[in-house]
Amino acid sequence: MDIKINNQKFFDKGKIKNKGKSNLLKTKIKIVHVINPYKCPVDNPSYLYYAQPITFKSMHVAQLEANKHNIEIELYSINFPEDDEVVPDYFLKLPHLIKSTLTEFPDISKQRKLPIIQEIFDSTLENTEFDFIVFTNSDIGLQKNFYIKIYDFILKDNLQSFVINRRDNIPKFILNKRVTEKDLDLIYKENGILHKGKDCFVISREILKIVNMHLLFTGCPPWGDTLYKILKKINPETYLFKNEYLTFHLGKGESWAFDKKDKLFLKNNQISRMSLSWDVLIKDDIRSLKKNILRKPLKKLLKLLRSFKLID
Repeated sequence: MDIKINNQKFFDKGKIKNKGKSNLLKTKIKIVHVINPYKCPVDNPSYLYYAQPITFKSMHVAQLEANKHNIEIELYSINFPEDDEVVPDYFLKLPHLIKSTLTEFPDISKQRKLPIIQEIFDSTLENTEFDFIVFTNSDIGLQKNFYIKIYDFILKDNLQSFVINRRDNIPKFILNKRVTEKDLDLIYKENGILHKGKDCFVISREILKIVNMHLLFTGCPPWGDTLYKILKKINPETYLFKNEYLTFHLGKGESWAFDKKDKLFLKNNQISRMSLSWDVLIKDDIRSLKKNILRKPLKKLLKLLRSFKLID
């Protein structure tokens, strides 16, 4: 399926600024957290089989902690019918997903059934009442104070949209024992390493109404970067928290990354470009061009230095 629409009209029409619109005017803010659970096999290369139950439990623990501070949090799952059995009872369920890479791109999907992000957003808008949505991958765990902190970011810092980078490479085994949802107190103490990937988004309802990601799908780059750029264009004050330790990921996520020649990977990149405004695309292309121009002479210089045995 070809996509011929660019988001420029949406951006020009729906640009939002935070100035003069304080979140403090609302005495009560409702936050919903939406994830897309997946019933995966034990040998799933992403380690999701083991990581996902930890994510579920960490969300529930953080929800209970927020409740102590009178912060209203609802947890929602949105998934395909075959994934229902892995979803815990403390999640509310949105209607089953219909679209996927299997339905939209059957010729290149290779039976991979990845969800379409815009369907997730549209369903959340249609079926829930909320002021802010949190959207994360189902392998991203939360610190106990997660919702308390984002509530403060919304109210005290007056943020309408923001992204939180995770801590990566949290040990899968501690004291020679595989960590499970029962080991959250141990996981909370691990520092991990900073990760530049974008996989935790907090978005106001008004901004989410403007977002249009077309047929971009999760589980494959560059959906996170694309959503961040879309939010940044709609709301220039969209903030990226790089150093907050509020989310975590077991192991290194890149080990199962898509082959860059994979047709689904190429398709998501194509959709990404068609979802972004022209000025953002031009900036990205100039940045890429500069990087490539510098890379070639640098490679030649390194080769020359090695030939004279000046470096290893």
